Amino acid sequence: MPIPPGIYDKVCDVIRTKIAAGVYEPSNSSYRSRWFTIIKKDGFSLRLIHSLEPLNAVTIQHSGIPPYTDQITEQFAGHTCGGMLDLYIGYDE
Repeated sequence: MPIPPGIYDKVCDVIRTKIAAGVYEPSNSSYRSRWFTIIKKDGFSLRLIHSLEPLNAVTIQHSGIPPYTDQITEQFAGHTCGGMLDLYIGYDE
């Protein structure tokens, strides 16, 4: 889907900002995700949304019983910075 001409410059600015912040980085992967933009609640800013439906369709899901919370948290002990970075990037507004 092409970028509408009226918001083309804004979309490019958002992408450049994310590249400068290190959220987006160069890749030589053959996979590309579709994306689109929505207007944030402030009525002006744009948010990029990545559609991962095609990726989810080919992802092998583990159908076993999820582990106990204690087992999960033990695996992440000492990784507070990595967890916070993922939280920031995942919920970047």
